Amino acid sequence: GYVPAKTKKKVYDELSLPSEFKSFLDVEKGNPEFHNALNYLRKRGLTREDILRYNIGYCESGPYNKMVIIPSYDKDGILNFFTGRSYYKDASFKHKNPQVSKDIIGFELYINWQLPITIVEGAFDALAIKRNAIPLFGKIVLEKLKKAVIENNVKSINIALDKDARTKALQSCEYFINNGVNVKLVDLEDEDPSELGFSTITSIIQDSKPLTTYQLMEQKIK
Repeated sequence: GYVPAKTKKKVYDELSLPSEFKSFLDVEKGNPEFHNALNYLRKRGLTREDILRYNIGYCESGPYNKMVIIPSYDKDGILNFFTGRSYYKDASFKHKNPQVSKDIIGFELYINWQLPITIVEGAFDALAIKRNAIPLFGKIVLEKLKKAVIENNVKSINIALDKDARTKALQSCEYFINNGVNVKLVDLEDEDPSELGFSTITSIIQDSKPLTTYQLMEQKIK
């Protein structure tokens, strides 16, 4: 009989925060790494509340050496992803993510599906928007998020992705529009939300107009 070829299933690590993870709650006054990591976050516009709310920490050794760690938790408060970002400008590695699936809902613990949601690429973009922003930790809207939008009967979505993710973004827009969701494709020009900051990105989103099916077709032809 016919035996189907075995498909290679991607093997992912078991997810937990790095063992070297340190919380900013444990103030280490004399520790330069503590201060450098904290200053980096402040320069990126994060407040003390943001740092506490999102349980942001840092590592000063190990695989995520000299990186701030931004965790993401699912609706039950279980870690579903985290991302490491170097807090030194001259670091050879700027980003590092664990080898786990990105088919998750970033920052799901803080999402209110009754309100408009904003989809962005990275954790810092989501933190800049402050309210109801879901980071993809990449450029593609994956199945779990698509499904959650429909199941939770989300009324409107803002899609704020970089220009290089535009084609992929349009496919998601089409999916959402076909499912009766009001979609705004937010034009960021060449900057990302974390560079623009909270007030600028908020007014850009407010000024964006919902996409019509016709505009969607136009954009796809571009």
